[in-house]
Amino acid sequence: MKGCESGETGQWDSDVEALRALRETMRGAESALLVTHDYPDPDAIGSALALAFLLEGSLGVTATLSHGGIIGRAENKAMVQLLSIDMKPLHEIYGGQYGVVALVDAQPGAGNLVLPPGLRPAVVIDHHAETRANLEGVPFVDIRPTCGATSTVLTGYLQAAGLTPDERTATALFYGIKADTMGLARAASDADVEAYLYLLPLADTKILAQIENAQVPLAYFRAFERALERTFIYDDVVVCNLGPMDWPDLAAEMADFLLRWEGARWVFCMGVFEEEIVLSVRTNEMEANAGHVVQD
Repeated sequence: MKGCESGETGQWDSDVEALRALRETMRGAESALLVTHDYPDPDAIGSALALAFLLEGSLGVTATLSHGGIIGRAENKAMVQLLSIDMKPLHEIYGGQYGVVALVDAQPGAGNLVLPPGLRPAVVIDHHAETRANLEGVPFVDIRPTCGATSTVLTGYLQAAGLTPDERTATALFYGIKADTMGLARAASDADVEAYLYLLPLADTKILAQIENAQVPLAYFRAFERALERTFIYDDVVVCNLGPMDWPDLAAEMADFLLRWEGARWVFCMGVFEEEIVLSVRTNEMEANAGHVVQD
């Protein structure tokens, strides 16, 4: 799509060429395991659902969606429930016979994905500029840091294949783009805008409203209280240490919330989930890349 080139791989000049290479990689496969990062967000979920739609509709390949952690955020839970998206825990299905393993919105070796020993993907599709990834020997790699969302990449694939997403898939893709780009206000390319406007009339806006206004448990509001008690301001930088968290997405939720603090330009929010440190960084600096700051 325009403004969302395959910049990091530099292999293709168009989605049509990328799709042709993907089909070649999938040749002979009857099934595929699609794996997102461990704690999938709307972009990961929407991208995986769209890839399944593409593989089944274009190649007749049966796809299984999977993740290695949990779906914790209320909106993300509502998304998979209201759109009837079946995402299986990776530990429950790993070892099954799959013709191809594909990583969606994730990369091998990245900090947000732990793959079982011996599981090596043949396909990697992502939009993050991940410096720690190990892509050696992966036949198909399409990483587009100029895209604001992986859902934009998959929308381009569907258009290149001549497939119009059904309402369920369009809704998931639209929400994936909207969530990852903050409604096109954060790191959105021309391609993200194009995909967003293309998907909007195809999406179920009533379900979108239900997802975005999902009910939350009491622990959610207590987490806000804890976050405010543990927040410190250093000029235009907001730092929050949540300590133990009930779900891993909480750091990102609190970072989004704290970025609204008057005068804040950067937010660093961290917490601990299952003995792992989770760090989420947010900025309202349009030219800055929070992901690069985390990696540095």
